[in-house]
Amino acid sequence: MVFAVVSVFASCKNGQEKTAGTETTTTTEQQKPVVVKKEVHYVSTPAQPQPAEKKGMSKAAKGAIIGGVGGALVGAAVSKKKGTGAIIGGVAGAGGGYVIGRSKDKKDGRVQK
Repeated sequence: MVFAVVSVFASCKNGQEKTAGTETTTTTEQQKPVVVKKEVHYVSTPAQPQPAEKKGMSKAAKGAIIGGVGGALVGAAVSKKKGTGAIIGGVAGAGGGYVIGRSKDKKDGRVQK
């Protein structure tokens, strides 16, 4: 008899009622539907950062062109032999312009050191 009373009380705590071998379920609370909203955001991250896309002419190339033209004009104006002075001035100006432009490219990160 004690066993039957204990089993009835134990089952009542779970919301169930047992009677003489038969099982009936009684619910004292109203069950409300549970709405679960789950948002999943996938973010793709590359394994290694991609370098910036190189567009247009580098500063080294621009420097070489501008230096070459400027050097050729100065060399032709200063020299007695216009053609020879223009060639020498152009080569010297292009070399100097390239070195200056290359250092600017290194500072900007376009060229690896």
